Amino acid sequence: MTDSRRDFLRKSAWTTAALPFFPVGCSKRRMLTLTFLTIPDPDGWHPSLRLKGDWLVFKISDGVHAGYGEASHSKRDDICKEIAKGLFRERIASFDLSLESLSELEEELAESQPDFVAATAWSGINQALYDLLAKREQVPVWRLFQDKTSLDRLGLYTTINRSLTTRTLDDYLQLLGQVEEQGFKVFKCAPFEKVVDKFNTDKTSKYGLDTLSFIRREFPELDVRVDFHERFSPESFYKIITELEALELDWIEEPFAMGPDYTELRQKTSLKIAVGELYWGSENFRAIMESQWAHVIMPDVKHVGGFGPLLRVIEMGKGKIEVSPHNPSGPVSTAASLHAAALYPENVKSLEYAFDSEQTRQAYGERVEDGNLYLSDEPGWGIKVEN
Repeated sequence: MTDSRRDFLRKSAWTTAALPFFPVGCSKRRMLTLTFLTIPDPDGWHPSLRLKGDWLVFKISDGVHAGYGEASHSKRDDICKEIAKGLFRERIASFDLSLESLSELEEELAESQPDFVAATAWSGINQALYDLLAKREQVPVWRLFQDKTSLDRLGLYTTINRSLTTRTLDDYLQLLGQVEEQGFKVFKCAPFEKVVDKFNTDKTSKYGLDTLSFIRREFPELDVRVDFHERFSPESFYKIITELEALELDWIEEPFAMGPDYTELRQKTSLKIAVGELYWGSENFRAIMESQWAHVIMPDVKHVGGFGPLLRVIEMGKGKIEVSPHNPSGPVSTAASLHAAALYPENVKSLEYAFDSEQTRQAYGERVEDGNLYLSDEPGWGIKVEN
């Protein structure tokens, strides 16, 4: 658990030759097809972001119904699509789709260790299969698992990183004014992009601290979450903890690489700590919970293995740790994360939502009001990916 997410992103691609064998049933089944869609990120993205690009969507069709899954931000959409095509051709095209067979397939794949791009490819396929299955049954995806949910809406925090253009104080001022106008109560920013040497941050961290001080002064009613993108070493981060605590931040996210150093961080600050946005499967999250390194874990349906694996992580954390799915992306992953929350409303307290300054995402059927995302009762994910 000492690898940083940078190390994770650098690992070589998982080729189709290395894919594990997934047994399928012998019953007569309808052949499936896989195609790809690209949805432009409505606010673009800033060059300083580590995970960049538009929203990549997989479409799996049986000729009658189509299921959609999101595979955005692998950093290599070209390779991601090639891996997905290989996996789909060899293992999914004639797959006998059911809740049971899909769960068995997930268990098979959980034993593998794909790199980040391959993990994203499978996660997209997995989501699409759940959406397709629910549409065949004409129920929302969460209804595949249980008949009722107490959740009708989920609180969002909007991430503004992709919407900032100049990242000046005026840019923050204008954008956060829109955040308030749209009714959000919580937002996340990452103003420490000037920190490039994690061991020498005395000067470069000043801009981030000054930006946060400005935000707290100008927008005292907004709760602020800060993503540090592992830009610090433990020792350099400890130097600014007192200033961060004075700002009364809602949480701090991944100041340095995940590992045993978080035991000391928990001892040094009362701030809430959130981690784990790019992990595959359950084991890293299990280590975080058992070691009590954080208050919040952030599995991402696009990278953790898909919808079923996301549910397993949430179930594992039930009664032990808060879950807030990582989701700086498009309407499909947002809907999938909401359906997971519908199955575990007591454990999933918030969801990340990419800020949409022009509110163009309403075209996909998302209902966002006063910082809440409302659950649809339409079949599948309950959104319109294609008009």
